[in-house]
Amino acid sequence: VSKSFVTCVRYDGVEVHDMYCDALTRPEPVHDFCIGRECQPRWEASSWSECSRTCGEGFQFRQVRCWKMLSPGLDSSVYSDLCTMADLERPLERRACKSPTCGPQWEVAEWTECPAKCGRKAQVTRDVRCSDETRPCDPMTQPANIKNCTGPPCERHWTVSEWGPCSGSCGHGRMVRHVYCKTPEGRVVPENQCPPENKPLATHPCGERDCAPHWLSQDWERCNTTCGRGVKRRIVLCAGVSGGKFQNFDEEACGGSEKPEDEATCFERPCFKWYTTPWSECTKTCGVGVRMRDVKCYQGRELVRGCDPLTKPVAKQTCTLQACPTEPPDESCQDRPSTNCLLALKVNLCSHWYYSKACCHSCRAVRP
Repeated sequence: VSKSFVTCVRYDGVEVHDMYCDALTRPEPVHDFCIGRECQPRWEASSWSECSRTCGEGFQFRQVRCWKMLSPGLDSSVYSDLCTMADLERPLERRACKSPTCGPQWEVAEWTECPAKCGRKAQVTRDVRCSDETRPCDPMTQPANIKNCTGPPCERHWTVSEWGPCSGSCGHGRMVRHVYCKTPEGRVVPENQCPPENKPLATHPCGERDCAPHWLSQDWERCNTTCGRGVKRRIVLCAGVSGGKFQNFDEEACGGSEKPEDEATCFERPCFKWYTTPWSECTKTCGVGVRMRDVKCYQGRELVRGCDPLTKPVAKQTCTLQACPTEPPDESCQDRPSTNCLLALKVNLCSHWYYSKACCHSCRAVRP
């Protein structure tokens, strides 16, 4: 609002007392509405969160928003682009923080795959190590390194393809087919999810209507480890063909011919493993915050970069605690003088987090 003002002046322009001017000719003061220049946007930041780590180096977070006075008493958050285009430097939303140095911490690897056959029970293990080789970790807080597991349900079943052609003469010829383990829906799953005792043969002797007993080797099973050195096995049978039909014989029937190996060492990829520390405390005491943990890749005791990034455990996740109180804790809170709280009440802005604080006294009056 612009206002006019009236003064009594002498002929030479010097202001004098009103008594020297005719009161009947005094002009009425004028009040008029006017529009000032457009208010510039500004960045506003909330207070910093607690440090994401209770010990050692972590991070603090805060919300940064662009605000602008849209009209007298109407202050609102706006798109961040407005502050960016005004060349305003955006406050940091994350900063490093350092609490007292961490002591030794337990680090754990992922659980191994459950080795149990279908319908059976077994145990899975994981490596548990102390992050500090010079000082022991607290044995009372050591995570478990073994737990029970159950194999998949036994409705899986074996399916086979047609036999391929015979590869040679009697004693050397083989017919081969593919053997799959499938779910009732027809999805192919690892072979250890089907019962091993009734697995169909994948290799069959052939060559003549009658073939003397000889050693017949099946395919190698998977290596019994997912990394490093392990053992693989296969079924070796003393078998032949009698009257055109496959027949099993005792091992003695295969005579002096040397039995093929049914067990061999195998080596999978090097043992790179992800290790994680325990989760930190939540960065908030109410509402939604963040908790963090260290994720490291080791080969033995060496820190390396060879772990599969697709299997990397998450290092940060949200944590939801009880809802934050909506009432201001201070019963005697006062409205902020720079905010038009009457207008805020009129247009029902008390639900907005800014006005609920800036006009806490006025907004408290309209709460049920």
